[in-house]
Amino acid sequence: MNPTPPRLRALLLGIVLASPVPASAQAAPAPDDAPAPERGAFFSRIRGLFDIDLPELDTPGTIRLTFRPHLADFVKRDYLRVATGVRWAVTDDLELNTEGEVFATHGLGDHTNDGYGIGELRFGARYIKRAWPKPDYESSFGFDVQIPTGSPPYDLTDGHNHFTPSFVTQHHWATNRKVTTFGSVAWDIVTPSSVHGGFGINTPRDDSIAFTGGAIYDLGQLKWTLQATYTNTWPSGRNEHFFTVRPSVLWFVPKRYTFNMKTQWVVGLGLRSTWGPDGHDFGTSTRVRAEVTFRQVMASLRRR
Repeated sequence: MNPTPPRLRALLLGIVLASPVPASAQAAPAPDDAPAPERGAFFSRIRGLFDIDLPELDTPGTIRLTFRPHLADFVKRDYLRVATGVRWAVTDDLELNTEGEVFATHGLGDHTNDGYGIGELRFGARYIKRAWPKPDYESSFGFDVQIPTGSPPYDLTDGHNHFTPSFVTQHHWATNRKVTTFGSVAWDIVTPSSVHGGFGINTPRDDSIAFTGGAIYDLGQLKWTLQATYTNTWPSGRNEHFFTVRPSVLWFVPKRYTFNMKTQWVVGLGLRSTWGPDGHDFGTSTRVRAEVTFRQVMASLRRR
């Protein structure tokens, strides 16, 4: 293990959070019953399905609550995980976010002693730079922290702290406005924690750097995505290689199917193929997420 000195972590966080925050124009939100805008409605990272936060933000001041139960846990695990998070668009260019991985024994498995609690906490910040490096690009600088906490089941977390500065850029193609391509680089700094856990198959166990490229084909409520990632552990001196390909489809459920509720439901299905020191691994992922935009909720209460 190659722990990173606290001074380096503090410096990386300061670079991201101390940047000036210029004002910038923001497109008006779409009506509740309208399809997603042609140029891609904002959607945030869906872990395990679409693992990148694109350089887009909600309208300044918006607070978005996300609720993502792992429904497959009723079959695959003895406990249920529910990732609950909050995203706050502070300005046109700055977002702060936090998320907790809540777990509780569901009683349908062989073991009922996993208990309940919060097994992992995540914090993040992103600064968006619009029309950079060219007018039809957007870019973002981010910093994410992932910390295991409490006494979660062994396979809920890898038992390590992660400090991850990242850079993401995306390009909208004038020849086809439904297509967006993106690329990113992320440096994952790993340190031990006091929480027990285990790494997944073909997952770096030390400091690593990851390069990702991909594309989104936006059909409004339906979005097709493709990501390809190369990861190397050379920052830790181990020089291991990991390759991941992840296609997925996301469906933003129209309001007419949810009784015109203000909650936006997102249903996703994806495939995952990885190559690395553990050999080849193939799997599928399904995700269901509910999003509540607090600005919409407060506006609804004022109309009553």
